[in-house]
Amino acid sequence: MERYRHLSTREYILLLLKREGELSTKDLQNRLELTKVAVSRQMIYLEKDGFVVCRVGRQKAGRPMHYYSLTQQGNEQFPNDYGQLAVDLIEHIVLADGVDRVDQFFARQQEKIIQKYEGQMEGKALSAKVAEMARIQDDNGFMARWEQVSDEEYVITQYNCPYFKVADRYQMICARELDCYRALLQTSVERTECVAIGGKKCVYQIRATQS
Repeated sequence: MERYRHLSTREYILLLLKREGELSTKDLQNRLELTKVAVSRQMIYLEKDGFVVCRVGRQKAGRPMHYYSLTQQGNEQFPNDYGQLAVDLIEHIVLADGVDRVDQFFARQQEKIIQKYEGQMEGKALSAKVAEMARIQDDNGFMARWEQVSDEEYVITQYNCPYFKVADRYQMICARELDCYRALLQTSVERTECVAIGGKKCVYQIRATQS
């Protein structure tokens, strides 16, 4: 927890649940280095305030375990640049000019993003590009982190979607984001999980291509 000392226990719990999707009381005890009673007290208040939801899971032995995850209200505590106003504006464009006009707008935004960051990728090995891509996305509110799976395979996981309210209605923005990954990394990229279609996070699987 050293890195997050500026956060309250309540804020850190929300961050952990955002990143992990679901954690048990035991998981939270270990992460927070608190007693079961202290963790339970925190979760009671978070559940009462509408930020988390609890489910009871059976174990092979011993007492049932409580598992916690964020509610929609809990998710909304994280960076979200596109609110209901953005959705309303896009719907106005769709009614006036059709959905193709919206896709054209997203395409122009994609080009701007590529032009902004492509210079930062030039001349770098794939591992350095992946690290830079994760940093860019993290700076832009996606709560991104990366890992190397093998010599030629990497994964970037985004735990937050600042565009969720838009992506929930217009998933073409997700397709454009995937295009950005491919354009900036210049290699094979596939999205294996997506928040806009029910995932807990967005996961990008990156593989080196044979030159």
